[in-house]
Amino acid sequence: MEEDKKITKIVIGKDDELTDIVSGILDSSNERILVTFAEESDLLISPINLKVILETADERDKSVIAQIIKNPTGIRNANLAGLTTIDTPNYPTEEMWEKEMINRARRYNPHGSKRIEKVAEQDKEEVKTNTPFQERINTAIEQSRSIPEKEEDILITFDEDINESGEEANIEKVEETPKVQQAPIRNTEVLKSVGNKVSPVLNKLGSIFKKIQYPTKVKKFAPLVGISLLVVAILSLVIYYNTAPFVKIRIYVEAKEANIEKVFTGDENIKAVDFENSKIPVKTETVEKSRSSNIKATGTAFRGEKAKGKVNIAYVKVGGCTNISAIALPQGHVIVSSSSGKSFKLDAATSVECNNIAEASVTAIEVGEEYNLSSGQHFTVQGFSANEVYAMNSSGAFSGGSKEQYTVLSQADVTAGVEELQKIAFEEGEQELKEKGGGWEIIADSITSEVDKDSTNTDKAVGTEAGDVNLSIKTKSTAKYFLKDGFDEGIAKMLTQDAIDKNLFESDRDLELALGDDIEKTVSVVEDKKDSIKIKLVAKGSVKPKVNKEEIINKVKTMNWKDGNEYLKSLVFSDKQTEVEFKPENFPDTFKHFPRRQGAVLIEIKEVL
Repeated sequence: MEEDKKITKIVIGKDDELTDIVSGILDSSNERILVTFAEESDLLISPINLKVILETADERDKSVIAQIIKNPTGIRNANLAGLTTIDTPNYPTEEMWEKEMINRARRYNPHGSKRIEKVAEQDKEEVKTNTPFQERINTAIEQSRSIPEKEEDILITFDEDINESGEEANIEKVEETPKVQQAPIRNTEVLKSVGNKVSPVLNKLGSIFKKIQYPTKVKKFAPLVGISLLVVAILSLVIYYNTAPFVKIRIYVEAKEANIEKVFTGDENIKAVDFENSKIPVKTETVEKSRSSNIKATGTAFRGEKAKGKVNIAYVKVGGCTNISAIALPQGHVIVSSSSGKSFKLDAATSVECNNIAEASVTAIEVGEEYNLSSGQHFTVQGFSANEVYAMNSSGAFSGGSKEQYTVLSQADVTAGVEELQKIAFEEGEQELKEKGGGWEIIADSITSEVDKDSTNTDKAVGTEAGDVNLSIKTKSTAKYFLKDGFDEGIAKMLTQDAIDKNLFESDRDLELALGDDIEKTVSVVEDKKDSIKIKLVAKGSVKPKVNKEEIINKVKTMNWKDGNEYLKSLVFSDKQTEVEFKPENFPDTFKHFPRRQGAVLIEIKEVL
């Protein structure tokens, strides 16, 4: 809604309702209202809707013009409703607003004369408008001036009791009560109610006017004028009573969470979910995948010659050698260099007598130049005390040791390759299982994948020299499924029933509940044996009561103001009570009611977060 200095512009879209326009008119602080139908609107289909807009504006003493562009049907219906229209995108001219004010004054309304005076002030002209009834009164007054005044008391006669003079006959004809054509009253009970409450006031006013002395001529016309004013006043009150009220009802609805937990027994022999007996159709699917790739060998090994040399082995016994036997060292017995820690083996078995020295040939345990030890090195003999048995290469240095490094396939290379291949194979297998669903839903935590232990093959043995090596494996992925047909519907029913059983809304009425779209569910396998499977369902969702706006509106229209408010306050859907707003605010409390006209009662649903 756009506010100009003097004009309120209400732009109507295709989704706007009649109540939006009525609210805009009631809330406007300007006297001029431009209702713009910018899009196709269902409100233009019937002149009844446009008539309601016109009556609301008249009731608020406002001028309204409808801006209907490229919609001949809408313009025709607006004209049928008596609504001034324009078919251009520009604002109406001042002349069009003045014309609408005159049209509004012509329409039957208790404030019509005041509106004409406003137009007159704007044009700075005096406009005098006499109705046919006023003209007849003025004519009768002019004629009465020529009748000589009589001092006799007024004589009350019945028809044809006395003769009529020509002038008196004319005056009496004027005195005849004019036929006032009343607007159709929709509800006779409303008229009676207004009449009963207004009559004491009118009686009081009548007693005041009786005390005032009027001239004789005026007394003749007083009944006629009084009756006419009374009829106009009553009709004005009835019209205002029926067209002015607008009621806005604000109902607060709070969504509450319902949750369920249920364990189903999987059965491969049934074809539908049995919620009553907690059984659900299940099946198992398996996918086998074969994957292969080249892996690069990263292991290292050495090859070359082992160093060789001779050592003298001494056996020294400090206490003497009596009854001491020689020591026998077998082939391959290990001696260790005291300085470098390098190990060597005896090439042949050697025997050493007590307090004697024996020469022996040795060979390095590993290949490499680092085993080429210089002469004069001290060695310990494995298994003997270094103080009693030791060796030295006194005769010369060790020589002949050499080595080179090369790449071999290691077990670590194979393990890493298998892990990479199985990751790809598992993903492919699980994706293929998910695509096999159809009318079945896979149970996520039931998916298992494994590598066939006997399927791992390489074209090179572990430990052998290698560069690129071909590796192949086989995997198997398995998953379980449950039939999803009717499953979600069953969950929705169980959640709704859970809300009813727990009486979440603490109501003694049978509420119709609506389940939200944000249902969360988790299905998992809690037991998987060879001949038995248990599936657990955990679900939760928001539930809120359904509010039938049309039913509530129709019901309050049949009630008086007090009963209707009590009924509305009984509609409790949250901790916040229903609010009822009546417009206009200065409307007497005694006459407040729920209007029966279309669009006069609006219900707004507010969700409490």
